[in-house]
Amino acid sequence: MFEDVYVRPGDANSEHLHALMVEKRTAVIQEATSQLPPETPIEDVPVPEDAGFQIMTDVLDQNLGRRHGKVVRGMGKARVRETGASSSRSNTVEVDSLKEQVTTLQGQLQVQGEQMREQIRAQGEQLQAYAGQVRDLVRAIQMTGLQISLPVVPDLATPSTSEPLHPTDT
Repeated sequence: MFEDVYVRPGDANSEHLHALMVEKRTAVIQEATSQLPPETPIEDVPVPEDAGFQIMTDVLDQNLGRRHGKVVRGMGKARVRETGASSSRSNTVEVDSLKEQVTTLQGQLQVQGEQMREQIRAQGEQLQAYAGQVRDLVRAIQMTGLQISLPVVPDLATPSTSEPLHPTDT
């Protein structure tokens, strides 16, 4: 197909590309025949229906560079239709940027969560220390003979960082 449409006598570039395509076609046929018995006729060698088109696009991509988009075949010609509004390359850059932002925000949330858990733990320890001091003061006052009646103070164990604090009912 490529030779019929594009190769003109004296056009070294198109002749070179055609030679590469013939070379690749020969390699594909040799690969396919290597897995069959030697007596198999060449007509019976199974080759994918679009092998010629695939060989042509592979050679052109390798030599002229890959164009991003969707390959559209029709009326004997192949063309590349860009995917996306402007180009898939700019969309990829935008997606990569958004992924990076999400990763950064996830890291920040994790650090903030750790800081909050540490702060809650420290406040729980501080609250326990205050409760201990109040108990000591009440005992000292009661030892001096003064009668003080205080409401029952709930046991203030260090709260779990995964559940909210619920004081016991009195």
